[in-house]
Amino acid sequence: MPTSHRISFIHRRRPFATAILALTFGYAHTSLAANLPPHFDVNAKADVASGLQCVVGNATDADGMNARAWVAVEDAKTQKVRWATPVPLAKGWYQNQATHCLVNGKQVQALIQSDTASDASSAQTFVDVASFDMTTGRLLSVAPVVAPGVHGRVSLSVDKDASHFELKNGQPVVTGTWTMLPDRAEETPFTASPSPAGKRGH
Repeated sequence: MPTSHRISFIHRRRPFATAILALTFGYAHTSLAANLPPHFDVNAKADVASGLQCVVGNATDADGMNARAWVAVEDAKTQKVRWATPVPLAKGWYQNQATHCLVNGKQVQALIQSDTASDASSAQTFVDVASFDMTTGRLLSVAPVVAPGVHGRVSLSVDKDASHFELKNGQPVVTGTWTMLPDRAEETPFTASPSPAGKRGH
């Protein structure tokens, strides 16, 4: 992964056996599932309603690579999955993972971190907030998070602690660090809320 602050993908040796992951940010191509896919690794859980919790993480291929982000809601006691939804990866990018989640009204919102390439030295990491209908799991939007006032080949990183993705005044707030490619000479803190869906601003 491009930075040590990121949650590491866990390598698996079993075959990857799901084919419902979308490859673009087209929500119509996102399929809902009654269960999480094989080889799914949990990054975080959080209470979202009475007796329910959101679960975020990623599923990988047989070599523990090419991770794909998934978000689910399950029964907190029985772990029975109510719904599970993959988060599409932009065409040509390498992998993504869901690292945080929270409840915002009637929506579950998850923080998605996406890598553009497998080579850590050249990959940019982009951050988005994906919003889901809490009842059905339907993906409603994917809104980018950008470091304010920063332009160029910027790579973002958000630590796994829940305090880095919180709800304030009805808006999700992300705190993390950014570095500038290609040298990544310095990590600079940032705080931001998601931009309007589809408008990354770079």
